[in-house]
Amino acid sequence: QSGKELILDLKRSDFIPGYNEAGVRAALDEISNHFDELNDQMNASKEYALDGKPPIESRPSLLLHAASVKRNKRILLAYHNYRAEKLKKLRWDTAAALPSDIRSLLSEAEVDFYTNYDRLVSNYNEKLCSLDLNSSLQPPEEDLVEVRVVKDGLGTIVTDYWGEVSLDLGTTHFLSRCDVEHLIRQGSLKQLDGEETS
Repeated sequence: QSGKELILDLKRSDFIPGYNEAGVRAALDEISNHFDELNDQMNASKEYALDGKPPIESRPSLLLHAASVKRNKRILLAYHNYRAEKLKKLRWDTAAALPSDIRSLLSEAEVDFYTNYDRLVSNYNEKLCSLDLNSSLQPPEEDLVEVRVVKDGLGTIVTDYWGEVSLDLGTTHFLSRCDVEHLIRQGSLKQLDGEETS
């Protein structure tokens, strides 16, 4: 029953409810009680069973306790995973330190998780140098673009995938956006949509 309250807390909250230490502790106690009862019944049934299997009359009780342990474990995992995913999303949305109003809702372990996740993302972002992962949450619509050369004298460029490409005036090419985006911004190439290819 205590596990159900944890899930209901999540459903009732707009973003993330305060960490329910008492509910988590109660769910862990339930797991421990069911596990102890399961062990006691298994040990008692071993004394009476000649074939090593528990007697038929004790099997429903064993199944009930085992199912209760699994249910409470799933609830605790779902509760903590939901909260962790919300914290990850918060990091990407704000790209900043943990707001104090959110910090008051978290357990100490969750604050540590957010701090470590923030550090991990920041370190990764620093290694990319030229790419800011927080600049846009939407990926480009397409990786390849069709372009027409509108300025003379561009010469040849070396692309990552197609090698050397000669950019002669009036020619059209299908190239990776990352290879030609700077030329599109300069006005040397014009990006074509599907209707302008002729």
